[in-house]
Amino acid sequence: MKTLYKVLGLAVIDFGLIWLWVYQIDPDPSLSIGIILLVPFVFVLNLIIAGVLSFAKKKEFSRIFLTNSVIAAIMMFYLFGEGIDRNQNKRLEQWTFQKADTTFSLIRWKESKEFSMTYSLNPGSSWGFLDGTCQNQNGNWILKAASLRMTIDEKDNLMGFRNPTDTIEMNKIK
Repeated sequence: MKTLYKVLGLAVIDFGLIWLWVYQIDPDPSLSIGIILLVPFVFVLNLIIAGVLSFAKKKEFSRIFLTNSVIAAIMMFYLFGEGIDRNQNKRLEQWTFQKADTTFSLIRWKESKEFSMTYSLNPGSSWGFLDGTCQNQNGNWILKAASLRMTIDEKDNLMGFRNPTDTIEMNKIK
């Protein structure tokens, strides 16, 4: 039972250290390839520590780090993915909706107060066709581009897309 508590304690320490590191680097999606290096690095690092402890005749601690190698690798994979999601949620907001055979995607860039809209006729391809500015008025987002004015309300409905009276229910991407 003591060994289980030691494994859990080490897992809590690993969780805190990995979370703090991921929070500090704030990974964006371009760093997602790093997961291929980071997960094996954490795994091998714990195996090396287990090997050193085994060589130093600390068998109990060696087994704990051996077990921790798997736990830490899983935590790194999960926390790095969550860090990328957090970065995206901080930078943008995205919605999608369907009209006939076309899927539309609307992205509101939080830092620049701009938006962009793309459409896709089939999965894997999309074309940008509308860019503009956005501002918040009483909880609604007002989107302006050239001669077009659209509104996103609190319920994620888009009004004024093709017709000023149209209301389109959008799905928010989280």
